[in-house]
Amino acid sequence: MIYDAAIIGAGPAGLICARDAARRGLRVALVDSHEEPGVKLAIAGGGKGNITNRILAENRYVGEDTGILRSALKTFSCENALDLMRELGLPWEERDFGQIFGLKPASFMAERLALQCDDAGVDFYLGRTARNITAPDTEESAASLAFGKNGSCRHFTLFAGQDKITARQLVIAAGSSACPQLGANDQLLRLAATWGHDIIPFRPVLVPLVMPNDWPLAGLEGISLNVRLGLKSGTDIRWPDPEGIRSLLFTHRGVSGPAVLVASCWWKPGTELVIDFLPELPMLELLNDRENGKLLVRTLLARRLPARLADALCPEDLARRKVAELGKKDRLRLADAIHRFTILPSGTEGLRRAEAAAGGVALSGLTRRLESRHIPGLFFCGEIVDIAGLLGGYNIHWAFASGAIVSKGLK
Repeated sequence: MIYDAAIIGAGPAGLICARDAARRGLRVALVDSHEEPGVKLAIAGGGKGNITNRILAENRYVGEDTGILRSALKTFSCENALDLMRELGLPWEERDFGQIFGLKPASFMAERLALQCDDAGVDFYLGRTARNITAPDTEESAASLAFGKNGSCRHFTLFAGQDKITARQLVIAAGSSACPQLGANDQLLRLAATWGHDIIPFRPVLVPLVMPNDWPLAGLEGISLNVRLGLKSGTDIRWPDPEGIRSLLFTHRGVSGPAVLVASCWWKPGTELVIDFLPELPMLELLNDRENGKLLVRTLLARRLPARLADALCPEDLARRKVAELGKKDRLRLADAIHRFTILPSGTEGLRRAEAAAGGVALSGLTRRLESRHIPGLFFCGEIVDIAGLLGGYNIHWAFASGAIVSKGLK
């Protein structure tokens, strides 16, 4: 049998694509190296699954070209994601920053999507790694395939374990190399490159940052507070997080927490991190308030910040002085220490600790239907495309949205 579409990857993008295509009457094969579908989906959001977000916009994503997002997010909106939850019989709740979490384990969503695929007639090839993937006009052997007038192969072929699959169209929804402990890798991204696509190497995002062993704030692990994070290149500082203020957590190796995970989406080696430890309370206003004039500088800081952090941030020559004794230069120096603490991270915790990866197949080589401009009938969706979302359900939503878009382009 020749399938209408073979889909590699049974994550959220692949499952939605397979289900919707099969419901339209297409013959679909779904291939995944895991024995169960949706393995990464099952661990999302601490196992609950941050499925989508009320605030869907381009500035919630990173990539070299995110222009397609405007139409994609209209095609598959937050309400479409909630309709999916209703159809699957899964309750949810809305949390801060517009985040929508399932109230049952995320594995339930994967299982129920797989059941819908099965009901629609999708053929599963689970526990089998896709290999020997061949695009039309690249296979010399006639084998048992159909041929065009010029004698060239006009189908995609691949092996799922020992089974050979032939399909008119191929969808690569295999994700990124984040979570290599689950078997994730970049093999299919490299395959896309051999087929003429521009690719951006995967890099970890939504990942903790590692600091030098001797950085000034070492030893503060366990302290958590709300901050605003910026990135400094030369003399320019930008504050990219659209939400502005989020929580930061000091760890034994550096910093983590929502604020850091989001900042990691833009951070690259050599970029300095800027931390505003009092984003809602200007330090100069506190210093200029006459009621604070008799307080020691260290005491003033300790009333607004965790004591150990206040001690670490306060310049030693100012700590025991009274606020009223500080001149303009000292006040500005103290304000900078609090609002623009700058440090060069030594790296990230890597793909093993990353919740996602940026990079992937460049959108310049894909149509708005996410079909290859180089090989007709080849589609990409999900995390393998060069679009990565911030913290808040944006990556799972993109997986659903891109899978739904590709399904509509299959014939």
